[in-house]
Amino acid sequence: MRLFATAVFMCWAAAPALAQDETIGIRVREWFERMAGTAEAQDNNSNSTKVDLTNDLGLGNRNQATEVQGYLHLPLAGSIYVGWWRAHDSGSEILTRTIDFAGQAFTVSTEVDSQFTLDVGYLMYEFDFPTIPIGSLVKLELGASVGVRIIRGDGSISGGGESGKDSGIVGLPTLGAHATVKLFDFVRAEVEVLGLVFKYANSEVQYLEMYAEATVEPLPWIFAGVGYKLAEVNLQHDGSNSFHIHVDISGLYVTVGFRF
Repeated sequence: MRLFATAVFMCWAAAPALAQDETIGIRVREWFERMAGTAEAQDNNSNSTKVDLTNDLGLGNRNQATEVQGYLHLPLAGSIYVGWWRAHDSGSEILTRTIDFAGQAFTVSTEVDSQFTLDVGYLMYEFDFPTIPIGSLVKLELGASVGVRIIRGDGSISGGGESGKDSGIVGLPTLGAHATVKLFDFVRAEVEVLGLVFKYANSEVQYLEMYAEATVEPLPWIFAGVGYKLAEVNLQHDGSNSFHIHVDISGLYVTVGFRF
């Protein structure tokens, strides 16, 4: 919430310097997300178990995540976006079965502490098609994007005197589409979908991200609203030290930002 409050303060403090045209902007999303899925890690060809984050580890609670995004709009050329978001979940659970994770065995009835974190950083270029007027009050804006995502997954399980931990990082290109409807120039509804399936060497990534958002602009330089975001990440690396993370992260968010 500190990032969210800081963004609001910056919006008001910078008011005199902001111009009417949208050229540079920053937005913060405070995401109330829930993580679900599976994780598997193998150390030096050891046994491994596909661990369910919810059923085995008791994760899947609603958590708060922050996304920070900056963008630059270039007239007639499109827009450049750069950003980062993180999803994290942790908890304790008594195992109902024996599991193997990252070279360690955790027996049934053991109380374990676990945590899983996913960091996603991105750089994206979006080509903006000409605005389509719909009557005198409504405008439709369409865009197509190409970019790169850097994804890092980290997980650990400990309990009964044992501790297993593994992590992995991968980069992949993405393609996407973006649609915006403007009403009266101060009400905006947006939908964006992007992703790709990418495989190289011993790694494979399947990535899908989408959001729907509605915002209002009480002043030309500030906007705020609500939305819903979904991210699906399937990250796999094969070898003697292999890992496989397949998670879905979804939930409502609030957003605030400013532009000048």
